[in-house]
Amino acid sequence: MKDKLHLVQNLLEKRSARKKEGKFVVEGPHLVEALLRSPGASENRFDFVIYSKNSPLLEKLKGIDCYKVSPKQFADISEVESPQGILAVVREKKYGLKDVLGGLIVFCAGVQDPGNLGTIIRTADAVGASGIILSKGTVDLYNSKVIRSSMGSIFHLPIVPVDDIAETVKALKSKHIKIVAADINGEKDYFLVEYKEPTAILVGNEGAGLAAEVVKLADEVVKIPMPGKAESLNVGISTAVVLYEALRQREYAGKN
Repeated sequence: MKDKLHLVQNLLEKRSARKKEGKFVVEGPHLVEALLRSPGASENRFDFVIYSKNSPLLEKLKGIDCYKVSPKQFADISEVESPQGILAVVREKKYGLKDVLGGLIVFCAGVQDPGNLGTIIRTADAVGASGIILSKGTVDLYNSKVIRSSMGSIFHLPIVPVDDIAETVKALKSKHIKIVAADINGEKDYFLVEYKEPTAILVGNEGAGLAAEVVKLADEVVKIPMPGKAESLNVGISTAVVLYEALRQREYAGKN
């Protein structure tokens, strides 16, 4: 058991451990149940479960290795202030670029705040996006704060890490996917661009935004008008604004 508790701590604390093991941790009944509902979860995703108190959820985890520990042992490895008594060690599911191709893609280039990335994943899931691409320099997808703020959406759509932004954009364009970059210095207001065709929305780092060379790769560069005194919007919020405009256009087109 000590080995398992040590593994959980390593996976929670170290990106290098998550990468080496190909595993990550989800904590809390909501996230464990969200994973259970994802396709092939029991057979392929769960490594083992640790819990400190009995729960009806355990009935759904039959066939998965489950280990009971004391509340103190659980609290010692938990990252949250009020531990909910259950966590799972989960195997990564690998996706390729072909898995995200579809109507609407979010391409995160250097998003570094875990809460922002989790919000983007949750919003992309809500609007029915086909997938998410994460560039090198983006926060680790399996950071526990990303997982918690995604509220389980991390299990609902394919998410693909890539090394080279330019090469990835080139590959998307070869599949006739339009690239729309969201940038504070954009040429057009976001609602003046058409999103009905297959589109990838490119969003950047919280402080620096998108690099100039990345902006040049886009077919359209859009901005969100801000007539007030705020200098900028949170990248999670601005991504949501553009995604919901894309959804509005697609829903409207489908009814007319």
